[in-house]
Amino acid sequence: MTTFSRRGLHGHVVDVLGRRIMRGELASGDIIDPDALLAEFQVSRTVVREAIKVLTTKGLVDARPRLGTYVTPRERWQLLDSDVMTWRSEGVPDPLLVLELSEVRQVLEPAAARLAAVRRSDEQCAEIEAAMVDLAATFENTEVESHVKADLAFHRAILAASGNELLARFEVVLEPALHARDELAFAHETTTQFLDEHRAVVTAIVARDAEAAGTAMKILMDQSNRDSETIVSKDAAGAELVSNRKPAL
Repeated sequence: MTTFSRRGLHGHVVDVLGRRIMRGELASGDIIDPDALLAEFQVSRTVVREAIKVLTTKGLVDARPRLGTYVTPRERWQLLDSDVMTWRSEGVPDPLLVLELSEVRQVLEPAAARLAAVRRSDEQCAEIEAAMVDLAATFENTEVESHVKADLAFHRAILAASGNELLARFEVVLEPALHARDELAFAHETTTQFLDEHRAVVTAIVARDAEAAGTAMKILMDQSNRDSETIVSKDAAGAELVSNRKPAL
């Protein structure tokens, strides 16, 4: 669900500038010189202008008379935009993104599981069970991409089965951020307990037991949050970030 094509000159300029802003290579208040972009990317002024327009719609840049184009303060960034989420999760994942995703999932996914247990169709139930089979199969190899794809399919199927279109659209946020979290978790902390907790959710949804589904998903999300904290805490900066966020929970 990107809002621009990553192909071609225009897409390339947008992608590079978006990544630089998310990585802090371009900080809030920094001036973006269109002439410098012309020279760097060897593109037309029209391409640069259109790229700036895309970044403006995402709240990442703005322009003022006599000041020019500049990177906006973080509070103006459209952090739920799928492209922004992707830029934050590519390469070395943003630790804050990993932790915030865990907190949001703790709020939303148990409720989605309860709804899915009541509202799911037989076809949706079959999709959830099939996703569980695929997820279990990824433990036979160490390929991160297949694991992330299967984990995303599992949670996406439950969100869809909730019968709530807004919850289903949460996948826009979930996909890039879950990729960031799973890439770290699969490399460091993944165990068979992960599968058992997922199976408990499936069993409850199949049985149409809403309370059990919500409880099982809460257990899964709480464990996911603990894993995320452990992973992020592997360096001093991450440990401090986790420590500063814990009192609110």
